[in-house]
Amino acid sequence: MQLSRLVFSSLMLTCIATAHAAQYGDQLGRCLVEHAGQNDTKILTQWAFVTVGQTQAAREIVTIDRATQNRVSSQAQSVVLRLLGKDCAAEALKATLYEGKNGIPNGIKYAVTFHLTEEMSTQAVDALIAQIANLKTP
Repeated sequence: MQLSRLVFSSLMLTCIATAHAAQYGDQLGRCLVEHAGQNDTKILTQWAFVTVGQTQAAREIVTIDRATQNRVSSQAQSVVLRLLGKDCAAEALKATLYEGKNGIPNGIKYAVTFHLTEEMSTQAVDALIAQIANLKTP
C-alpha cells in the first residue's frame, strides 16, 4: 500500500510539474501573438509556410529557392528577437527559467502555429476546402 501511494504521489508531482512548466512557453507564445504587429504577423506566417515547404510532401509539389528561405528566415528571426528582447522579455525569462532550453522554442512554436491557424481560417481557404468537400459521387 505504501509503495502504491509513493508511486501515485510521484506521478502526480510529475504531471503537475510538467503542466506548470508548459504554461510558461504558452504564456510567451501568447505574448508574441499579442505584440506582433501586422507586418510581424505576415513575416511569421511566411516563415511558417517556408518551413512547411521544406517537408518531403511539400517539396514534391513546390520549390522555395534558397534565397527566399534565407530572406524569410532572417526576417522572422529579427521579429522574434525584437519581441523577445522588448515586449515579451519577462515572459521569455520565465519560459527559460522554468522550461529550460525548450521554453523559448515552445513559445515561438505556439505563436507561429497560432498565425498559421489564423491564415488557414481565411475565407479563401474556406472556399478551397469547400471545393474539395464537394465530392461528386457516381
